[in-house]
Amino acid sequence: YARTIVVSAEGKVSARPDIAETHFAVVSEMPTVKQVTSDNNKKMNEVIKSIKALGVEGKDITTSQYNLRPLPDYSMPYPKRPAKIVGYHLDQEITVKIRNLDIIDSVLDAAIKAGANEVGALSFDVDDAGAIKKEARSKAFAKAKEKALEMASMAGVKLGRVVTFNESTNSYPIYPQYAMKAQMAEDSAPAPNIEPGTKEFALNVSVTYEIE
Repeated sequence: YARTIVVSAEGKVSARPDIAETHFAVVSEMPTVKQVTSDNNKKMNEVIKSIKALGVEGKDITTSQYNLRPLPDYSMPYPKRPAKIVGYHLDQEITVKIRNLDIIDSVLDAAIKAGANEVGALSFDVDDAGAIKKEARSKAFAKAKEKALEMASMAGVKLGRVVTFNESTNSYPIYPQYAMKAQMAEDSAPAPNIEPGTKEFALNVSVTYEIE
């Protein structure tokens, strides 16, 4: 029978995000595949060009969706189906990482003006969180040991060696509280001012000590 004590503790560290991620889509509907792909690709190329012109590198722009589908005419009565194809719908989407947070407003505005007619959720994160997680881990283990020593003292026993331990993390990207839909008019509304705020990294540890 092992005489042990198990304690849990949490370490938290807040950090300001240094990277943003969003999605831009161009949605087109045309009578033929050639027309819809030509129109959509031309607009998307302009969107990508406008984003790169602001300093976003090609490695941070990824095509995340390319969905081409027919548009059936469902107005015909059921017995006469399958419906006739009257056109094609193409939804092309890119995922963009923005490493310079000062240009977020400009990127949103430029992409919309260049032809993006859908804008996905904007999220913020820390690109390299290794040092932050290390700090959170250090705080968690320090709290766990302090808690174990206090409990051992109250129980009238001495704390021995560490037998086992494990950890779990709990952190999520930050999503600003706004939703955005691109305006199709030439005089599209200006992009909103974006504030990334801070992100909290929480790391939990569970430590098992022997008691003497």
